[in-house]
Amino acid sequence: MSPLVGPCASPSWSDLPIDLLLIILERLELPHALAFAAVCTTWSSAATAAGVPRSRTPWIMSWGNHVDKRLDERRRSAVTCNLYHPDDAVDKIYSVSFPKGSFVACYGASHGWLVLANDLSNLVLHNPVTLAMIPLPPITDFACVEAVYGSEEGNLEHYLLETNSRFEAYRLGIWFYQKAVLSCSPSRGGDYVVMIIHNNGEWLSFVKAGQSKWQVASTLSGGDRYLDCAYHKGRFHAVTLHGMVEKWDLDGASNGPTREVFYAARPYGGLGLILTRHLVSTPMG
Repeated sequence: MSPLVGPCASPSWSDLPIDLLLIILERLELPHALAFAAVCTTWSSAATAAGVPRSRTPWIMSWGNHVDKRLDERRRSAVTCNLYHPDDAVDKIYSVSFPKGSFVACYGASHGWLVLANDLSNLVLHNPVTLAMIPLPPITDFACVEAVYGSEEGNLEHYLLETNSRFEAYRLGIWFYQKAVLSCSPSRGGDYVVMIIHNNGEWLSFVKAGQSKWQVASTLSGGDRYLDCAYHKGRFHAVTLHGMVEKWDLDGASNGPTREVFYAARPYGGLGLILTRHLVSTPMG
């Protein structure tokens, strides 16, 4: 018997017609669309024609449609957010779904990773492109948080904050965390560090890759609180409501993090009402 010849001799996925590939792409969420583009030259060309950006970062995420729903105690379904690419001229919207119970709120985005609070108010690192997820130490690491379990089934019932405020398991994280910053991408296997502003902005804490405990770097009092945190040139920087700017070296002394104050806190005086402050890296460094 002679071998097959002609157009059906060696069928290949790369031989699918472009119009069929475009129909498939219309039904894919962003992570799968990017994986689709990496299969072969033909599929990459189809993805380009469909407007799938070649760059995996940066992305702008919108989860405003989830804000009202996240407070619904009965809601435990998967969450879908919208992503936009700033280089996309046609303003195309891409969908990304997060596993059930993994997204109650988002507190930071760095190096292509998101810092999310799950339905137990614990923070997790999540890559919306590769779908990788890295759990961070639990909220109960902090001495001010106590978990209360049911006497019969042993399920988590609620949290006590400083022994007098009661929160449902997923609600505490919505209030407890204010911002999270990641030093570098965990995708590279490096020694990343996550620093968070939390507990009404009065605490600054961090955890390094591979560690199982949060470490409190600083606590504020006297009405001051942390408003922003940024990672710049190997160091974390933080700014407070009263204008104090700090630089933190987490790799220096073996006995813990070292703190340098760039600008001391100042009273309000004639400055009027200050609602917030932000740290921004400039081209000048």
